[in-house]
Amino acid sequence: MVPKDDSPYLDWRADPAQARLPARSLPDDRRNFGCPHRATAQNALHCGGGGLLQSVRELVPIADCLVKPAKEESPIPAGYTYLGQLLAHDLCGASEGVFDYPLNGVAQAVAQPSARRGLPLQLESLLGPVAARSAGPALWRFPTPTPGFPFVSVDLPRLRRQGRARRSLGAVADARNDDNPMIAQLGALFILLAQRIEAVLLDAGTDPATARLTARLRTVRSWHNILRRDYLPRLCLPGMTGARPDRRGAAAIPVELTHAVMRFGHWMVRSQYRMNRDTVATADLLAGIDDIEERRRRPGSENFWRIDWRNFFDLDPAHPPQHALALGGGVAAMFGSDYALPDRLEIHSALASSDNDLCLRDLARSVDGGLQRVSVLAKRLAPRWQGRFPDWRLWTARGRRGVIQRFYAQAGLAPQRHLIEDPPLYLYVLAEAGAGPQAEGYGNGASLGALGSGILMASIHAALAASEAALPAAPIRAGYELPVSMPDLIRKLSA
Repeated sequence: MVPKDDSPYLDWRADPAQARLPARSLPDDRRNFGCPHRATAQNALHCGGGGLLQSVRELVPIADCLVKPAKEESPIPAGYTYLGQLLAHDLCGASEGVFDYPLNGVAQAVAQPSARRGLPLQLESLLGPVAARSAGPALWRFPTPTPGFPFVSVDLPRLRRQGRARRSLGAVADARNDDNPMIAQLGALFILLAQRIEAVLLDAGTDPATARLTARLRTVRSWHNILRRDYLPRLCLPGMTGARPDRRGAAAIPVELTHAVMRFGHWMVRSQYRMNRDTVATADLLAGIDDIEERRRRPGSENFWRIDWRNFFDLDPAHPPQHALALGGGVAAMFGSDYALPDRLEIHSALASSDNDLCLRDLARSVDGGLQRVSVLAKRLAPRWQGRFPDWRLWTARGRRGVIQRFYAQAGLAPQRHLIEDPPLYLYVLAEAGAGPQAEGYGNGASLGALGSGILMASIHAALAASEAALPAAPIRAGYELPVSMPDLIRKLSA
């Protein structure tokens, strides 16, 4: 649902100079974490410095210090950065809208597209609806693997989109899944899995309609297995298994997840990646290259921009993968630049410097999205986790203040009382992930901290429960063992 032009939320956001925090309302399809719809108590929502534009301006020096050199690494293989991007796209459609806060005068209100996807986590962003009878996207198939490329890799076909001279795009349900070669070829693995299962069923004599539906259902089940068993345990604090889903309003994704916690993926992006034999700057990967198909037809260039998955996942002990950057330190300087932002998300030059605009956008989204206060969210998580992890600093006001005070001290910033008492959720989750030790609920750069982990775990488990409740029963049991991790998926597809 797209908010109408007379939405109170859009009226509030139209003049940031006059808007007071918290927002008077949210678009109708939004909800808050742990709430059936939207949080209504004013003291439950982030208040910051009171005014929206004032709060955004106060975040500028914080955004500046979040731009970091790309050095410290996490223990997480780099491929999970892009698995998280696919997860975000499969949860929600594009939802940004304009960002150019006016410094003088009143901005024209622009409706933001709904962040809600029809059915979350059913791979609609790649394959379209599960029950669709049409074939999924076609794939570009690289030559038969050689010793230099021992594992399978496929890609979306490269199609030049009119008006996008610097990027070649493939035909996929959600164009964001072709933002870079890593997510495009990772998504193509799931498309290939559906094709493989369908082929097995057809060979066994199953009718085409039943084979296609069963293959889609089994692929979605595999996607869920990988999220539960492989992705969430890597991103969340150790021991956080058996999470209780945030079932209240589970069909809608909470804004605390979409507008703050899920943006941790930006902290993981490296400034360059080893794709196969070559290392490529992330700026070039984001820009894309024209005529990829033509380049691949040239003798000796068949593997152009082909991903060697050993560089991204634990597949070969003799070939260790590159790792994602440490969580909680900020974003790589290149990735923070305006080079990475579409025109519609440009930030006023009086606010953003050359490299801080992505950080500022993420911080500001945490301010103007109607998110709950950190203290309120901690209380919502306490009944589930406090008894099991009593040493987490999240549970006390003093411990939470310590997270932000430590961040200010390390950044060399003068502390602001209202931001220490009521920090934007994005900033708190980032600072908590970068601190340590994990026994006290900090991420130590290796995972999200207690608050980020709790929101991510509960929200994704709720989305999985909602997805599985909506899935029809598979007409037949497919004769194909489902992968439970990304290395497992790649090995099975390589067999």
